Amino acid sequence: MIDTFQVSRTQARAPVPEKLDNWQPLRDNKTGEPYALCFNSPKGEHKPRLTITKNPNEFWIIRAEVSPGSWLFNSNLHLVNEAELDRGLHLLSEYVEEKTGVPFDAHSARVTRVDFTRDFDVGENNVIPFIAQVSILDLQKYKKICFDNTSVYFRNAGKELTKQYKIYSKYHERLANSKDIDEQERAKGIVRLEVSFRKSGVNRLAESLGLQSHCAEHVLTKDVSDKVIERAMKVLEFEKILKGQISDYNTLFQTKGFNEGSKLLSFLFLKAKLGNDYEKFALFGITKRTCQRYWKLCKELGVLSLE
Repeated sequence: MIDTFQVSRTQARAPVPEKLDNWQPLRDNKTGEPYALCFNSPKGEHKPRLTITKNPNEFWIIRAEVSPGSWLFNSNLHLVNEAELDRGLHLLSEYVEEKTGVPFDAHSARVTRVDFTRDFDVGENNVIPFIAQVSILDLQKYKKICFDNTSVYFRNAGKELTKQYKIYSKYHERLANSKDIDEQERAKGIVRLEVSFRKSGVNRLAESLGLQSHCAEHVLTKDVSDKVIERAMKVLEFEKILKGQISDYNTLFQTKGFNEGSKLLSFLFLKAKLGNDYEKFALFGITKRTCQRYWKLCKELGVLSLE
């Protein structure tokens, strides 16, 4: 349902100074002047990240960001349900009050970031082909900002980041970010879809769905998450891919191994879309010489297309 979210409240009451002893200043990159205070828990604890700023009107803005699955269940694989999220919002309210000395109601706080999420168990051998098929999509009003064999991101084309699609191999993400072997094993075969919204994106989402407000109690719900994910699945053609468009390309993996087989598979998907346009291949970090080498290997294996 939800991976990470951030909520914010603006209030006149100042934090208790004694509570801020362990907070760290955030400084402007150019001037070096502090513009906010930040509280981060020790690495590995997955507790909420808190920031405090003071606006020109002398009001205090308190922001809290957390991944509820990691915080409450010590697992980034766990996507919380509504009951668990409600409990998390209660605990978040208590946590912020403990660290700042001022009341904080997370349920009525404004959502300024949210990553709606769903996992798809496509099978270990199908993860790379799945992502490769998504990666060749040309989405209007979105630009591709990251592509490799294990992930592809699309973000809105404007200057301000408001909305982003993230499609990635959960196994490879856990391999890079977690030492938990059991969690890595459980992530095999999973493609994760995240639809991320920032502040103005959240506002537009709330308006488009006719929500009562931009507050957590109205935005962070299963109903909203399902609608967002289902819209994203249509845009990204997930249904088409999930209905058997993926085949088991064991020849590539068994002959060349997982890493090289994945590269060849991605190359074949791109070739079906781009033909021999080497300039476009270069956008994916594949040179003309590499294209020719990959094509030679594919011909040797007798895998010339993905039909």
